[in-house]
Amino acid sequence: MEDLVAATGIKRERLTEHLEELDRAGRIRRDRAGRVVGSAGLSVSKDRHVIELDGRRFWTWCAYDIFGVFGALEASGTALSPSPEGRTMDLRFERGRPVNGDAVLFRPDDNLMSCCENVYEEWCPNSNLFSDAANARKWAGERGLQGRILTLAEASKLGAKDWADVV
Repeated sequence: MEDLVAATGIKRERLTEHLEELDRAGRIRRDRAGRVVGSAGLSVSKDRHVIELDGRRFWTWCAYDIFGVFGALEASGTALSPSPEGRTMDLRFERGRPVNGDAVLFRPDDNLMSCCENVYEEWCPNSNLFSDAANARKWAGERGLQGRILTLAEASKLGAKDWADVV
């Protein structure tokens, strides 16, 4: 907390209110001690999807964030993402772009994000990798989810664009 107060210049009481609001909305993640360990889809503590960049391990909140992080940073590394199909998708990136895999990404419509109370709990679990479009379509249909099924190249391009402002 003291580091955030010093970095932002926001009074501790007001900063505490901001952090609580962001946490309730699923925009940050905090550990048991209340320290911020994740923001905007990227965490420094274990979470849903693991990425390795330059030998360092981080975690993302959804599969879409994987593409945003790698793309915006134009980074090389690997990602492991659990699929609702019961398997782990293993992706490799070079200079921000995926170089392997025939997987697809199901990305929920933006209207889901705008109407959910907690992005982490309500939107992120619905952004997933699948082995093919048919499985993604079936899974989304069973849940009544609207969204787009993107190739890895499409997900990379869109993710890089969306994450550019964060980076």
